[in-house]
Amino acid sequence: MPDGPTLTSTHLAIPGTTNLRDLGGLSTDDGKIIAHGRLYRAEVLARASDDVLNALHGAYDPAHAQKFRALGVRSVFDLRSDREFDSTPSAWPEATGGEAQRFVFAEGGEGKETGIVLRIMAGELRKFDAEDLADFYRETIDRAGATFAATLTALAEEGSLPALVHCTAGKDRTGLVIALVLELLGVPRQVIVDDYAYTQVLRPNRVDAYASMLREAGVKPQAVRVVFETPAEAMQLTLAHVDEAHGGAAAYLVAAGMDRKVILALRAALLVDPAQP
Repeated sequence: MPDGPTLTSTHLAIPGTTNLRDLGGLSTDDGKIIAHGRLYRAEVLARASDDVLNALHGAYDPAHAQKFRALGVRSVFDLRSDREFDSTPSAWPEATGGEAQRFVFAEGGEGKETGIVLRIMAGELRKFDAEDLADFYRETIDRAGATFAATLTALAEEGSLPALVHCTAGKDRTGLVIALVLELLGVPRQVIVDDYAYTQVLRPNRVDAYASMLREAGVKPQAVRVVFETPAEAMQLTLAHVDEAHGGAAAYLVAAGMDRKVILALRAALLVDPAQP
């Protein structure tokens, strides 16, 4: 699992979170780097006072409020479905002071209210591997182009940054949105894949948190563990699909309704010269 110095340095260890990252420092093919403190990715943050399964979610403790506010977040992009949103309200806006924005993707992997897990619990899925996850991502790309385009357009709007993007685990929908952003910025493909896979380093053995629930549904946890993981192969196949079926990330998003000016706006807002303080 890739976890080199650049990716390791993106992780922010704030109590109550496991998958919070600042993408600042990642370099592009044209010699730029993403500025620190402008684009964050994370899992959902539940309120610690809520009766939630903290093994499944991050938990916000106001005792650490200063650390969350220090992120400087202006916008919180919540990508979860209505079911997930109602089940576990996001504490990220409260914790960071950022304005909440919702871009609803009904699709989702890890999370007890997400589509794949609900299908497993209903007995529709008995096994799930990396190829299945890639199929799920490719279907999401093909079906939700307008939502991806709207999300990146909002991200590029003046005043949106610094922004934090999250879903439930911070791996599937967040992983796809971030991958598309990094593609537009010109981050090398392998770095994009490694960034996606890094979730598995930060959140290892996630299937264990769902094991009893799965066994009650008559499903062997090991047969579906990939639902809760981030195999590099899944993102490699997904981005290859974006290239082959849609002509690359830029062409895909423009065809889905995004103005090409958004690409320039994102590059101007997120990229800096490495020598710039």
